[in-house]
Amino acid sequence: MSDVIHLILGCFGRKDHNFISCAGIENRILCVSASLEHYNEMMNYFDTCRLFDKPMFEMQAIRHFIFNLRDRFDQVVVGKRLWSESEFELYQKFIIDHRLCGLYIKLVLVDSEFDLEREEPEAKKVFIKADKIFSKDPSEFSKENLHLIRGRR
Repeated sequence: MSDVIHLILGCFGRKDHNFISCAGIENRILCVSASLEHYNEMMNYFDTCRLFDKPMFEMQAIRHFIFNLRDRFDQVVVGKRLWSESEFELYQKFIIDHRLCGLYIKLVLVDSEFDLEREEPEAKKVFIKADKIFSKDPSEFSKENLHLIRGRR
């Protein structure tokens, strides 16, 4: 049983005049375990950024942090990057799109056995049964129950 650390990028959500434009989101963007090539250096960087003490809240600091992680700790020798180009672009887009929500980046210590159970649940299949079969031919629809809602007379 080994522990892993997840790097979480999230926002607090936004509500203006009872209109919710974002309900708040948390994304696991990196799973940090001892199997990573630069694990000790990465832990030192997290400590330097004080992520073990508190989350990071400033947008520019978060952007700088993400860029630094990528530049410093890509797994070049192993041939695997921390993030693919598309993932990295998604994280940058998320930061820009949710800057008004209030961003944060934090570390979460998770037991790896518990984490396997916590993976995304399987999508439940829902079967929908129609009581009436509709044809694509518009001439077969009944116009008796149709009423003009808005229009010119």
